[in-house]
Amino acid sequence: MNPPLPATGTAALLAQLSDFVPDDFINGLLPSHRGQGRRAGWSSAQLFRLLLLGLLTPAHSFNLLVELLPEQRAWRRFARLPNHRRVPTASILHEFRHRLGVGALRRINGHLLLPLLEGLAPERKTVALLDSTDLPAATSSYKKS
Repeated sequence: MNPPLPATGTAALLAQLSDFVPDDFINGLLPSHRGQGRRAGWSSAQLFRLLLLGLLTPAHSFNLLVELLPEQRAWRRFARLPNHRRVPTASILHEFRHRLGVGALRRINGHLLLPLLEGLAPERKTVALLDSTDLPAATSSYKKS
């Protein structure tokens, strides 16, 4: 049996998960700005890793994440940010999240899932579990009077 994962937000957890983030796939899926003007300051993979930090650390808002990044070396290492003084702003993270969209998230999820599915024997029976996000939200129209 595998040992449990380290606690959420720890450097050990981030180091363990870092290799699973498909940087090249993400950069290919969402290429950086190639037009005229300033060069993109961060790759799509770096920005995606920063979005993941919002889920994997106690900093659940982009404003707090950006504020804490300069003093959190493990977070910067996970996001592959080379400079502690130069970090993206919260607005850059919001813009990237909007650009990412649901379709790109599904493609990233499929890319991560494919090696797991290829390892399954076709004759083996499998079970699918519904996640709560797959169900409609509880609203007053569903409640009994």
